[in-house]
This record gives sequence, structure tokens and C-alpha cells, in this order.
Amino acid sequence: MLYVLVVFIIIGFMDLGGLIKSNKKKEFKVTLLVMAVAFILSTLYALDYRLPSPMLALDKIVREVLGLGY
Repeated sequence: MLYVLVVFIIIGFMDLGGLIKSNKKKEFKVTLLVMAVAFILSTLYALDYRLPSPMLALDKIVREVLGLGY
């Protein structure tokens, strides 16, 4: 768990620091949102929380929404 926090802090300083200096507010918000979702998922995985497979949702979208069967 501690490793996840350290890695995200390092990545945050590297990525977000440049966006703050160059005054790119929209890119900063999007990057921060993506990093927050990734941090939450990584933390849950590190704590052995069972995460559902994204392939199940993708399969449902392909079959039901798009009407494509294979």
C-alpha cells in the first residue's frame, strides 16, 4: 500500500508540476481526474479487494448495445 502512494506521489510531481508551470488548467484537471481513478483502483487492488473484470462490461456493450455477436 505504501508503495502505491509513493509511486503516485512521484508520478504526480513529474506530470502535474509541468502542467502547473505552463498554466494548462484543463489538462491539469483531466490528468488529476485520471490519476485519482487510477490511484483508487490501485489502492483497492493492493488491499486485495476483488475488482470486477472490465471485459464483462465491454462484452455486454458489444452484444446488447451495439448488437454485434460473435
